[in-house]
Amino acid sequence: MKLKKSMYERKCTECKTIIKKGNKYGQKSILLGSKKDGQKETYDGLTITVHQLRVPMDFCNQCCIKQGWVKEEVN
Repeated sequence: MKLKKSMYERKCTECKTIIKKGNKYGQKSILLGSKKDGQKETYDGLTITVHQLRVPMDFCNQCCIKQGWVKEEVN
């Protein structure tokens, strides 16, 4: 994972701290939806087309290091 510089204030998904504008953060996306996109599912005679949705999750620099996604930078 590559850390990016925040263009606006965000909230870390892991530890709930505020990521201030200009600080570095990491972003991962999770997939919502259990089936492949466009598959059909039936329930009581009703047919539903399932669509997947990707949701971005923001993580502060410290949480990214703790999870092992990036190495600690030496300044």
